[in-house]
Order: sequence, then C-alpha cells, then structure tokens
Amino acid sequence: MAEYTIMTNSSGDYHVQKANIPMEKGGYLIYGTGHMHAGAVNVTLYGQDGRALCTSTPKYGTGKEPGNEKGYSVGMSVCYPKPGSIKINNGETLTVESRYKNGFFTGVMGHMYIYLVDRLPKERITPQNNPTLS
Repeated sequence: MAEYTIMTNSSGDYHVQKANIPMEKGGYLIYGTGHMHAGAVNVTLYGQDGRALCTSTPKYGTGKEPGNEKGYSVGMSVCYPKPGSIKINNGETLTVESRYKNGFFTGVMGHMYIYLVDRLPKERITPQNNPTLS
C-alpha cells in the first residue's frame, strides 16, 4: 500500500485499508512482519480462504531518545510460524489489511514483509548436526 492520509470520521474506532496481492509463486511462510506509522493498531496477512497467516502489531516509544520516541511506532512484532504449518499456493491471492486508529494521520501505510521457502529441510539444522554453525 502506498502512503496515504486518514481523515477523521465518525464511522467507528478504526480505519481499515485492504490490498489484494496475487502470488504467482507460492511456498511455505517462514517469517512475516509489518511496517506501519504512528496511529497504527496492526497489519494482518490473510490467505485466499480468509485464514489469518500473520498479524504484526506496533511497539510505541515511551521516551525522548532516538529509537524510543514517545508516541511513534518504533518496532513491529514478527511471525515465525512452525515450519510447514502455513502453505501459500501458486496463484493464491493474499490480502493485507492495515488497521489504524480513527483520527487524522498523514503518511500512513500498511506493509507486510514475508519470506517464503520452496521446500522445507528434511531435518532441523542445529550446531550438533552442522559444525559450521558452532
């Protein structure tokens, strides 16, 4: 979603924006996180069947120092699904839904970054079975 402005209205507590994203190539979801600005509540990625794949919520700053500015989104939660638990099919259309507080906000956006893999490893890679990780 491109950057946009939310105008205050009286139609509820939240402003919701959705975007549909056709996935030419699918895979297994192994990571997801959002990117949002001040006023954000959350961003959720949905599968074509309506199942929630990942919800990312903001962390708001509480201080004055860089990286912790009060009232600003300074981080987002991440999703690490159990490997193999979320499969996105080739050609599936995903929906990204961003939710902001109902109020006047400029420069808002609701991005979702995801990592997909084509296949899963046959066994879990650990320092015990892969010495290069030691």
